[in-house]
Amino acid sequence: AVFVFLAFFGLVSADTYFKPKIAQQGARSVVSTFTLDDNNHGTLYAIDADGYTDPFLVINITASNATSTGIIYGNMLATRGVETFELLFQTLLGNDTELKHVLEKFLLNQFENHATKGVPQNYLQELDGIQQGGAMVNVANLSQLVKQGLALAAIAVGDVEADLLYLLEGELLELNPDVVARLQARMSNKQIAKAIANSGVADLYKTCSMFGAWGSRTNNGQMRSGRNLDWLAQSGIVKNKLIAVFHTEGEIPYAAIGFAGLPGAITGMSAAGLTVHEAGNDNKEVTLEGFLWPLRLRSVMAEAHNLGEAQAFWEKTDNTMGINHGIGSAADPGFLAMETKAGFTAYFQDNDPRERDYVHNGTHYGFPIPEAVWRTNHGYDADIISTNVQGPKPGNDSYQRYLLLHDTFMTYEQEGIKIDDVQAINLTAVVGDKGGSTRESFLSCENAKEGVNVVTAAFLPRPNNRMYVAFEDGQGDSHVPGCCNNYIQFDMDEWFGRV
Repeated sequence: AVFVFLAFFGLVSADTYFKPKIAQQGARSVVSTFTLDDNNHGTLYAIDADGYTDPFLVINITASNATSTGIIYGNMLATRGVETFELLFQTLLGNDTELKHVLEKFLLNQFENHATKGVPQNYLQELDGIQQGGAMVNVANLSQLVKQGLALAAIAVGDVEADLLYLLEGELLELNPDVVARLQARMSNKQIAKAIANSGVADLYKTCSMFGAWGSRTNNGQMRSGRNLDWLAQSGIVKNKLIAVFHTEGEIPYAAIGFAGLPGAITGMSAAGLTVHEAGNDNKEVTLEGFLWPLRLRSVMAEAHNLGEAQAFWEKTDNTMGINHGIGSAADPGFLAMETKAGFTAYFQDNDPRERDYVHNGTHYGFPIPEAVWRTNHGYDADIISTNVQGPKPGNDSYQRYLLLHDTFMTYEQEGIKIDDVQAINLTAVVGDKGGSTRESFLSCENAKEGVNVVTAAFLPRPNNRMYVAFEDGQGDSHVPGCCNNYIQFDMDEWFGRV
């Protein structure tokens, strides 16, 4: 493998700077193929890489409609999907099978009774296909597991403990009375609800980050962007890390980065040059009756060719909860940050005066610049801030990461360095969680085993069509968060052209 060591020029002294790594792919093999007919088929690949116990999985799906997409996905990833959920629930609730049963039923209830109202029909058809595909390989109820996973992405909506308590006293008693009765024999309903709400499910995606840069800041003025997911480290689900490449008739080909069994996009890139991003920003105004964000990010990649089309798509679909989203575009180089809550989105481009002028209790908190946009876990729109859970002052960890991105951009500007592959990875990796919340902790992997950066990716969309993707690896003292692991290069011309 080829390794490239990177440095933050001028930010800190030479003996303490942070050094992310790039590595090339290792051996590639075909794990399996599946064919419905000439127009509907898939291939699952395993790609070895230095720094990773298990290979990267890449599934390439060509389909004429959503149901066929689901059948191929379900058939080829059923066993790995089941394993992903077993590992996830084990991490959240240990060996308590009764608590896990309640959580599973709660998530399914949230999806089927609420989320389906905002999920477009083609994704419901895809879920039906996933159920059919799983059944072909003797995996029953696969779509129920997938629905639980999609609902988990939105479980931070509202008061999780209160919602669980309500269900425990009503619908859940009817679902499996024997399990609920055994649980209630050792815990009160309030204790059950609190145990699940405090397990980590309600903290999903609340410490993430993203950026986009273009124009005079980048090589040839082209778009560069990046995204981090910091949550629930060492669950084991990285065993099934997945890049899913979708070629669906009538849609733009795109790649969604995530895990087998979770058919949404944690982040991703399309053949049209769009990149999609997310970072939590908890808000009091929430609903489940919107477009669940992992599917929404897939959908915008499938439909939009540029920022104008991406914003139009966003405006015709509904938010669920407090999230900062980002969309980068190569066609009209730029990056759109969207601060969201139920029923409202605030759109930000570069050098926005709302961000520039934000002051709280005499302290200035916003430092936008031209030709770059970035977000961590706070916002700058007055309407968003007015109902923010954390209040008007940015949290310390979020603000440290926000400043670090600003300072990195400014250092490159002052040194006359154009942002290209290496610098885009630097900007992504520096704010990934490495086991602390001070500025110094983000510049070192010294406490890597404590870091919770699970997925991290830097994008150079068309005409480059390159992605650099890293996941966490290892357990305990040998744990390495994604931002301290090797970023593996994927040349997407190959995959977007593979039908």
